[in-house]
Amino acid sequence: MEGNGKMACRQTKKLDLKPLKNCHMKRLNIIIYIGALATALLFVSCNGCGSKHDLEVPKMESVILSNIKQKADLVTTEVRVRKLAIYDSSKHEKFELKDPRTWKYGERKCIVPVDVTIKYGYDLRDLTIDDVKLTDDSTAVVILLPEPKVIDAGYEAKVEEKAVVRMSSGLRDKISHEEVDRLMEKAYRTVLEEDYTEMVRGDIEHNAKVVFASIVKSVGMKNVDVIVKRKEVRGR
Repeated sequence: MEGNGKMACRQTKKLDLKPLKNCHMKRLNIIIYIGALATALLFVSCNGCGSKHDLEVPKMESVILSNIKQKADLVTTEVRVRKLAIYDSSKHEKFELKDPRTWKYGERKCIVPVDVTIKYGYDLRDLTIDDVKLTDDSTAVVILLPEPKVIDAGYEAKVEEKAVVRMSSGLRDKISHEEVDRLMEKAYRTVLEEDYTEMVRGDIEHNAKVVFASIVKSVGMKNVDVIVKRKEVRGR
């Protein structure tokens, strides 16, 4: 029996584990493949959601407006105005600047020339996206100009004494330098309140068009017309 038992032991077959291992490897590969596929789909989905806004191309109107505000904030022309500042204590109806014979006794009068320099035009920082429009056929850019205004101004505070006309008759005090200064300041303020639009509109509109045409060309729109128009102001 012992011999037979040994024989039985020798004849026992070993189990072939190779097919089992291959089966487990196939399952593992499938699991890894499915996980990788899910990860890829999740990445594409999330990337698409996050990049929708990033890939959105800005409108050409926005590009033009941005370049205008970066490269040219002011469009102006220079205006020089001479204003005669007049002081008349009597407000005499027959008072004439060039005829001292109309100046009455006991009165104080003064005439001072004031030379004012004004930079008048458009502040392009006032432009909004609604002021820049591209025509439907993309052949022209229409820009609505803001209201023109005084951008900067000043006057020559010193004036030659011989250019100042003073007259004090009777016992009236003479016109002092301080009074002349106040008179010039008042004349300067009066000049700033005047509207110079019609006087210089052609110049400032031309200057604005030249600036806009250069900027439109710089953003790649080379064969596009630039049209400038006055913005309609409500209440006018």
